[in-house]
Amino acid sequence: MTASSLPSASLTAERLAGDIVAVTIVVPGHRQNVMTEGFLGELGQLLDSLERQPPRGLLLASGRPGSFLAGADVDRLDQLGELAAEAIEGLCDRGRQLLARLSASAWPSVAVIAGDCVGGGLELAVACDFRVATTSPATSLAAPEVKLGLLPGWGGTVRLPRLIGAGPASELIVTGEPVTGPQACTLGLVDACVEPAAAVPTAIQLLEWANADGRHHERRQRQAAAVPLEDAEREFLEATTAALILGRTGGHYPAPLTALETLLRGCAVPAAEAAAIESEAFAQLARSPVARQLVRVFRLRQRNRRDSGLTAAVAGSAAEPAAVAAPAVIGAGIMGAGIVARHLRSGFTTTLVDIDAEALARSVPEILDEAAWDRHRGTADPARSHALAGRLLPATSLAAAATADLVIESVIERTDLKRRVLAEIEATVSASTIICTNTSTNPIATLAEPLTDPSRFCGMHFFNPVRRMMLVEVVRGPATSDATVAAVVAHAKGLGKSPVVVQDSPGFLVNRVLSPYLHEAVELLREGIDPSRIDGLSRRFGMPLGPLELYDMVGLDTAFYAGLVMASAFGDRIDASPLIPAFVKAGRLGRKTGRGFYRYRGVGPDARLETVDEALAKTLEPYRLPDRSATSEEITDRLFLPMLLEGLRLLEEGVVRDGRDIDLAVIYALGFPAFRGGLLAWGDSLGAAEILRRLERLADLGPRMIPPASLIDHARSGRPLAESA
Repeated sequence: MTASSLPSASLTAERLAGDIVAVTIVVPGHRQNVMTEGFLGELGQLLDSLERQPPRGLLLASGRPGSFLAGADVDRLDQLGELAAEAIEGLCDRGRQLLARLSASAWPSVAVIAGDCVGGGLELAVACDFRVATTSPATSLAAPEVKLGLLPGWGGTVRLPRLIGAGPASELIVTGEPVTGPQACTLGLVDACVEPAAAVPTAIQLLEWANADGRHHERRQRQAAAVPLEDAEREFLEATTAALILGRTGGHYPAPLTALETLLRGCAVPAAEAAAIESEAFAQLARSPVARQLVRVFRLRQRNRRDSGLTAAVAGSAAEPAAVAAPAVIGAGIMGAGIVARHLRSGFTTTLVDIDAEALARSVPEILDEAAWDRHRGTADPARSHALAGRLLPATSLAAAATADLVIESVIERTDLKRRVLAEIEATVSASTIICTNTSTNPIATLAEPLTDPSRFCGMHFFNPVRRMMLVEVVRGPATSDATVAAVVAHAKGLGKSPVVVQDSPGFLVNRVLSPYLHEAVELLREGIDPSRIDGLSRRFGMPLGPLELYDMVGLDTAFYAGLVMASAFGDRIDASPLIPAFVKAGRLGRKTGRGFYRYRGVGPDARLETVDEALAKTLEPYRLPDRSATSEEITDRLFLPMLLEGLRLLEEGVVRDGRDIDLAVIYALGFPAFRGGLLAWGDSLGAAEILRRLERLADLGPRMIPPASLIDHARSGRPLAESA
């Protein structure tokens, strides 16, 4: 093996025995390999060099564990929306032409895919003649551009249907979901899926076979031609996939449907013509407001991954937190079980303590099924469940958690019980153990009172269901140390969650902005607005559930107690509605009893909504307010403007460090529409002056519609509400 004269900042090339050039990708300055301007320039220089001295084959692989190659650097995506459509089409054409040089080269090429291969990285891989993926769980292939409001712009909609067929390609592109190495092999997306150690030898063997029989030439001919689709097949894809897209997106996200249309139009013509169709569609999407907001949300996620949970000044001098090795969870209820399952799924051996032996025994199989859930199967993987059983350590005595380095208390939301359990935990564990409470309503300061060392105590608020909900609120009490916060933030990330640090305050962040939304929905109902109209307008705004549907899902009894906490703290704006206790007294608890604001078929989380309950009017009558006619715009404003005002107050009070945390939290925890960029970004789409005008029309509703001082300041200065984001 001899080194060639082709090393660069991102690409290092070596000529192997048999005159095969192996190129290793390591893009500097990034945690994963991305397609920077420098990388693309070097790839062009590499091809120039190889064309002058052609090898017998080219092998592309990554030198960075866990990352083959991702797409464009997000900084470049940020700038796309400011360009003219012609300029964006030109960028697409130039990138595609660079990859076309690879696919039209005089030698065969192969990509060795170990780690993430997404976006432009996948387009580079499919521009090669062959692909070898590894069986490692870290290997995944995806075309996630739709999640940024875009579509593949460097030949993905052209090459993928010619490689794996229009149906599988459309599913890959319009969902943006990843596939594993073995799944990619089943699809025909890769030619082989092997153990990591066998990947390079397998790739070399493919190149040798190609040189022997020229098998890559036939593939190249197929890639250049149109894709023959029967009319029935095309109509089936158009009908079924389009219906699925509209069902999932509600028509708010144009990229999936545009991607499907682009792919199908491109199948009907030769690849060169399909490329022009792709460029035009990409430029159209890149200039859309939805794409700009989705790219912004992507940046929020990136920032969150880097955030230590501390201010920049403190983080710069803080020691790296020690990794949690022995976690324990106290309480085998719904939330405790979900938290344990998340730990098992993330590779932690976890102790679960509950004094109720029967409840503990019931929870174990459910935890293992949850931890072994396979989204592709739609059920638990029995083999994985069996393997994870050895990592779950159930116990009925708190002494089993004595050696834990982090303990999460998750008993029921009774302050007296939580205080007693937390004191027992502190007396059992070592002096260095971090103690957390999973609570949505209890003040951290109150829970910390029985502890002798509250500096190692904080809130760690997970959301239900734990498997799906990305957000964790890390709640600082008055005495919580920086080291504790940093350690809990790091641990939450180790669980695959997105932690947001908030100061101790009633409702923390999420419930603080959620409460005005729920409260206003009930007020609208009391004023005679039909519940279906209230919820329908909320869904039209982009929420996954309307507020009254959400009440029924959470449970009116649970909402009642949370409402008392918020009314006690913010009664001038969020009064305790008399309607909710009336519902509870009448046994209308929502899905759990089959009746709430709506009537359901069955009871429990799987109950199916049937209709508005005809008995609702009778329960509602004693609490009716004078009818108030309202336009759809006014109803929407009344639901969402109070949320925005509460978000601004959180910033004013210093409960949240940064507006970006608010926007990410409401997207992750409440399903606030990502296409609006988050709560503050939505406010900016209106403008502070327009918000004040709308609030003025609602001023007769009282203190809950009074703007905070910061909103008035923004209107005067013209500064965006989400300026810090």
